[in-house]
Amino acid sequence: MKLQSLKVLFSAGFLGLMLVGCSSTPTTEGDADTANQEVMDKSVVETAVADQTDAKATDLNDMQAKLAGMVVRFDFDRSEVKAEFYDTIKANAEYLMADSNAKVTVSGHCDERGTREYNLALGERRANAVKNALIAEGVSADRITVISYGEDNPVAEGHNEAAWSQNRRAEFSY
Repeated sequence: MKLQSLKVLFSAGFLGLMLVGCSSTPTTEGDADTANQEVMDKSVVETAVADQTDAKATDLNDMQAKLAGMVVRFDFDRSEVKAEFYDTIKANAEYLMADSNAKVTVSGHCDERGTREYNLALGERRANAVKNALIAEGVSADRITVISYGEDNPVAEGHNEAAWSQNRRAEFSY
């Protein structure tokens, strides 16, 4: 009888070990499902990031297209930014804040009246006034370059107030 009890005990122990050993062994099918899910999750994240990047690039392109041709105009012999041009300043500042890699050159221009030296200095004051307004809107000064063309590079060739008022300006170049 002792042998019979020993066989039953041995069989029960063996069966217990088999069950414990089998329950902790992962199946290759389950591993494959987990790996596939991880690949799918990574793909979804990469697609979402790419979509956000594309959307941001589209938004930046739209913003830059909106800015094309915007200028700040000045009164005769003045370099103060008029209130009516603060929307132009703000739109350029928003673009610069949205695109952390963008840099801008602000060029100051004058009409043909005055000496060449005076107009170069006035153009620089105008460009610096726009630069300071951009800085006040939160743009870092090291992203803004200032240049003065004085009376060179007019947009209107006439010798009257209509032409002169168009030439007294600051332009943005990205």
